[in-house]
Amino acid sequence: MMKTKSWRLSTKWGYAASLALVPYAILKTLWANGVPFLASAEGIEELHASMTADADPLSRSLYVRGIDTTALLALIASVLALALVRDWGRRVPRWMLLVPSCAGGLFFIVIGLTTFARLIAGTIDLADNPEFDPWVLLPVYGGFLTWGVTISLASLSYAIRTSRSASSRT
Repeated sequence: MMKTKSWRLSTKWGYAASLALVPYAILKTLWANGVPFLASAEGIEELHASMTADADPLSRSLYVRGIDTTALLALIASVLALALVRDWGRRVPRWMLLVPSCAGGLFFIVIGLTTFARLIAGTIDLADNPEFDPWVLLPVYGGFLTWGVTISLASLSYAIRTSRSASSRT
Protein backbone atom coordinates (compact mmCIF):
# COMPACT_ATOMS: atom_id res chain seq x y z
CA MET A 1 0.00 0.00 0.00
CA MET A 2 1.26 3.51 -0.86
CA LYS A 3 2.08 5.88 1.91
CA THR A 4 -0.13 8.96 2.06
CA LYS A 5 2.62 11.33 0.96
CA SER A 6 4.28 9.10 -1.64
CA TRP A 7 1.39 8.93 -4.11
CA ARG A 8 1.41 12.73 -4.35
CA LEU A 9 5.11 12.79 -5.13
CA SER A 10 5.12 9.84 -7.51
CA THR A 11 6.32 10.37 -11.06
CA LYS A 12 4.37 7.27 -12.11
CA TRP A 13 1.35 9.43 -12.87
CA GLY A 14 3.25 11.24 -15.61
CA TYR A 15 4.41 8.01 -17.18
CA ALA A 16 0.87 6.63 -17.03
CA ALA A 17 -0.47 9.81 -18.63
CA SER A 18 2.15 9.58 -21.39
CA LEU A 19 0.73 6.18 -22.35
CA ALA A 20 -2.99 6.86 -21.83
CA LEU A 21 -3.64 8.30 -25.30
CA VAL A 22 -1.41 5.93 -27.26
CA PRO A 23 -4.32 3.58 -28.19
CA TYR A 24 -6.31 6.62 -29.37
CA ALA A 25 -3.41 7.89 -31.48
CA ILE A 26 -2.92 4.44 -33.01
CA LEU A 27 -6.64 4.13 -33.77
CA LYS A 28 -6.82 7.55 -35.42
CA THR A 29 -3.66 6.85 -37.42
CA LEU A 30 -5.09 3.54 -38.63
CA TRP A 31 -8.26 5.31 -39.70
CA ALA A 32 -6.33 8.07 -41.46
CA ASN A 33 -4.57 5.35 -43.41
CA GLY A 34 -7.83 3.63 -44.36
CA VAL A 35 -7.66 0.70 -41.93
CA PRO A 36 -11.19 -0.12 -40.71
CA PHE A 37 -10.24 -1.16 -37.17
CA LEU A 38 -13.32 -0.91 -34.88
CA ALA A 39 -15.11 0.61 -37.86
CA SER A 40 -16.66 -0.58 -41.09
CA ALA A 41 -15.15 0.19 -44.47
CA GLU A 42 -18.14 2.49 -45.07
CA GLY A 43 -17.43 4.34 -41.82
CA ILE A 44 -13.83 4.92 -42.87
CA GLU A 45 -14.96 6.12 -46.30
CA GLU A 46 -17.38 8.59 -44.67
CA LEU A 47 -14.64 9.77 -42.31
CA HIS A 48 -12.22 10.30 -45.20
CA ALA A 49 -14.87 12.15 -47.22
CA SER A 50 -15.61 14.40 -44.25
CA MET A 51 -11.94 15.09 -43.53
CA THR A 52 -11.13 15.94 -47.14
CA ALA A 53 -14.22 18.11 -47.62
CA ASP A 54 -14.88 19.77 -44.26
CA ALA A 55 -11.55 19.96 -42.42
CA ASP A 56 -9.38 23.04 -42.20
CA PRO A 57 -6.56 23.18 -44.80
CA LEU A 58 -3.80 21.98 -42.44
CA SER A 59 -5.84 19.05 -41.11
CA ARG A 60 -6.90 18.12 -44.65
CA SER A 61 -3.33 18.29 -45.93
CA LEU A 62 -2.07 16.06 -43.12
CA TYR A 63 -5.01 13.65 -43.35
CA VAL A 64 -4.51 12.90 -47.04
CA ARG A 65 -0.95 11.93 -46.06
CA GLY A 66 -2.26 9.53 -43.39
CA ILE A 67 -1.72 11.85 -40.42
CA ASP A 68 -4.68 12.71 -38.18
CA THR A 69 -4.28 16.03 -36.32
CA THR A 70 -5.92 14.63 -33.19
CA ALA A 71 -3.33 11.84 -33.16
CA LEU A 72 -0.65 14.55 -33.24
CA LEU A 73 -2.37 16.32 -30.36
CA ALA A 74 -2.37 13.03 -28.42
CA LEU A 75 1.37 12.81 -29.05
CA ILE A 76 1.83 16.36 -27.75
CA ALA A 77 -0.22 15.45 -24.67
CA SER A 78 2.09 12.49 -24.09
CA VAL A 79 5.17 14.72 -24.34
CA LEU A 80 3.56 17.17 -21.89
CA ALA A 81 3.05 14.31 -19.43
CA LEU A 82 6.69 13.29 -19.77
CA ALA A 83 7.82 16.88 -19.25
CA LEU A 84 6.20 16.73 -15.82
CA VAL A 85 8.41 13.82 -14.73
CA ARG A 86 11.64 14.04 -16.72
CA ASP A 87 14.60 16.31 -15.93
CA TRP A 88 14.36 18.09 -19.29
CA GLY A 89 10.89 19.29 -18.29
CA ARG A 90 12.41 21.39 -15.52
CA ARG A 91 14.00 23.65 -18.15
CA VAL A 92 10.52 24.91 -19.02
CA PRO A 93 8.86 27.50 -16.77
CA ARG A 94 6.50 25.75 -14.32
CA TRP A 95 3.42 27.61 -15.46
CA MET A 96 3.96 26.50 -19.08
CA LEU A 97 3.53 22.90 -17.92
CA LEU A 98 1.02 23.37 -15.12
CA VAL A 99 -1.53 25.51 -16.97
CA PRO A 100 -2.12 23.17 -19.92
CA SER A 101 -1.81 20.01 -17.85
CA CYS A 102 -4.28 21.16 -15.19
CA ALA A 103 -6.75 22.70 -17.66
CA GLY A 104 -6.45 19.79 -20.09
CA GLY A 105 -6.76 17.26 -17.29
CA LEU A 106 -9.95 18.78 -15.96
CA PHE A 107 -11.42 19.15 -19.44
CA PHE A 108 -10.70 15.52 -20.32
CA ILE A 109 -12.12 14.29 -17.01
CA VAL A 110 -15.35 16.17 -17.72
CA ILE A 111 -15.53 14.86 -21.32
CA GLY A 112 -14.86 11.27 -20.24
CA LEU A 113 -17.26 11.28 -17.30
CA THR A 114 -19.99 13.05 -19.26
CA THR A 115 -19.74 10.58 -22.11
CA PHE A 116 -19.87 7.52 -19.87
CA ALA A 117 -22.69 9.01 -17.78
CA ARG A 118 -24.70 9.65 -20.95
CA LEU A 119 -23.94 6.14 -22.13
CA ILE A 120 -25.19 4.65 -18.86
CA ALA A 121 -28.25 6.92 -18.85
CA GLY A 122 -29.09 5.81 -22.38
CA THR A 123 -28.87 9.26 -23.99
CA ILE A 124 -26.17 8.00 -26.33
CA ASP A 125 -27.53 5.37 -28.67
CA LEU A 126 -24.73 3.24 -30.07
CA ALA A 127 -27.07 2.08 -32.83
CA ASP A 128 -27.00 5.64 -34.26
CA ASN A 129 -23.52 4.97 -35.66
CA PRO A 130 -23.49 1.41 -37.01
CA GLU A 131 -20.34 2.25 -38.98
CA PHE A 132 -18.34 2.26 -35.76
CA ASP A 133 -18.02 -0.58 -33.28
CA PRO A 134 -19.28 0.28 -29.76
CA TRP A 135 -15.87 -0.79 -28.43
CA VAL A 136 -14.41 2.33 -30.06
CA LEU A 137 -15.55 4.19 -26.94
CA LEU A 138 -12.84 2.51 -24.85
CA PRO A 139 -9.72 3.80 -26.62
CA VAL A 140 -11.35 7.15 -27.28
CA TYR A 141 -13.30 8.23 -24.19
CA GLY A 142 -11.64 5.72 -21.88
CA GLY A 143 -8.31 7.15 -22.97
CA PHE A 144 -9.58 10.69 -22.47
CA LEU A 145 -10.75 9.94 -18.94
CA THR A 146 -7.57 8.06 -18.07
CA TRP A 147 -5.37 10.85 -19.43
CA GLY A 148 -7.41 13.47 -17.57
CA VAL A 149 -7.02 11.72 -14.22
CA THR A 150 -3.36 10.78 -14.65
CA ILE A 151 -2.23 14.15 -16.05
CA SER A 152 -4.05 15.91 -13.18
CA LEU A 153 -2.24 13.73 -10.64
CA ALA A 154 1.05 14.21 -12.50
CA SER A 155 0.48 17.98 -12.36
CA LEU A 156 -0.15 17.84 -8.62
CA SER A 157 2.99 15.76 -8.13
CA TYR A 158 5.03 18.13 -10.31
CA ALA A 159 3.70 21.20 -8.48
CA ILE A 160 4.65 19.70 -5.12
CA ARG A 161 8.06 18.46 -6.27
CA THR A 162 9.00 21.77 -7.91
CA SER A 163 7.61 24.18 -5.33
CA ARG A 164 10.08 26.61 -3.73
CA SER A 165 9.78 24.93 -0.34
CA ALA A 166 10.44 21.49 -1.91
CA SER A 167 13.47 22.89 -3.75
CA SER A 168 14.93 24.36 -0.57
CA ARG A 169 14.66 21.00 1.23
CA THR A 170 16.91 19.21 -1.26
